[in-house]
Amino acid sequence: MKIDIKNILNSYRRENRHDQACPVCTDKDSEYAPLVGITNFLACHNLSLNAKNLQQAWEYVCGNNKELKTELDRASSASALNDQSALEIYEKYFNVDINVRIEKIFQEAIVQIRSTTQIISAGNDNAVKHENQLIEQADTIRSESGGIDKAIQKLLDLSRMMVESTRENREQISQTNEKLAELQKDLDVARNEADHDKLTRLPNRRKFDRDLDAVFQRLHDDDGAFVLAFVDVDHFKRINDTFGHECGDRVLRMIANHLSQLSDTRCSISRYGGEEFAILIEDDDVDNVFRKIDDCRSGLAIKSLVDVGSGRAIGQVTFSVGMAQCLPADTKRSILRKADVALYNAKSGGRNMVRKFSSEFADRRASDS
Repeated sequence: MKIDIKNILNSYRRENRHDQACPVCTDKDSEYAPLVGITNFLACHNLSLNAKNLQQAWEYVCGNNKELKTELDRASSASALNDQSALEIYEKYFNVDINVRIEKIFQEAIVQIRSTTQIISAGNDNAVKHENQLIEQADTIRSESGGIDKAIQKLLDLSRMMVESTRENREQISQTNEKLAELQKDLDVARNEADHDKLTRLPNRRKFDRDLDAVFQRLHDDDGAFVLAFVDVDHFKRINDTFGHECGDRVLRMIANHLSQLSDTRCSISRYGGEEFAILIEDDDVDNVFRKIDDCRSGLAIKSLVDVGSGRAIGQVTFSVGMAQCLPADTKRSILRKADVALYNAKSGGRNMVRKFSSEFADRRASDS
């Protein structure tokens, strides 16, 4: 007999509301099995019952991935854990980025092909000289020796054919190089699309992760310094609920464009997920970074927005920022946590403000939780 687990779980969630144990969620000793924790997790956050959410819930309840659990808890505490944000988290922790491996192989193949064609081209440069000499000799023999033996005449004709064939090969090599150049352009376009958020056209979470790794490498190699800031749009759910998701998307694009004013060769802006953005600034002057970001924040806060789709007044839209300077002792995980703690302080402190990390914030958040 095939048991439809999905229907059992849906029925359990709908009818019992967790007041009693689901038959498939208890073991032989009537103790709760992991499945009850999983279904409670899905129901608590109103997550759809699908394979990806189940896998993620299983890892949350039974697994050892502390970073995944921390990120899910963070989204949950901000009331931001839904099917969309759960999918973004899933793709970060469960999807094997096979495209990276394919691209690496592709690039190696292109290098090998280019190397081969360069060798052939170098050989052809030498062959051109001999080709012209051979053609010239053949024409001379043909013009000066009218009674030449037919076999020799045939040999000369074959030589000419060989030369023509060599020329055809060169043309094919040239065409191959042109196709490789086109392929390289296509690959560049695909890589750019994979690294950017479709809505805002900013670098996405995966690109941010790589940028953060690169900044950390420069920090250790060159004794550099950088500041990480998290930006979160205030009351964004209210905008979506009041004006609709299309309006919400337009607001996100507008804020992305506004934040891009900060972007330069030492500053990158990324869409971190949902209504949250990340700023990486390679600068050791924290106060200067603070002023730049706060000026950007206040520049948006003074505006009164109107939804171009409906003509309705949205009013003031603001964002909160938490920033932290990366110190030599910091790890990637610790700097992310520091910026997150500073953002939490900005949100809990009234929103529409920029907060720099301090250990006092960390202690306060620990006591709150």
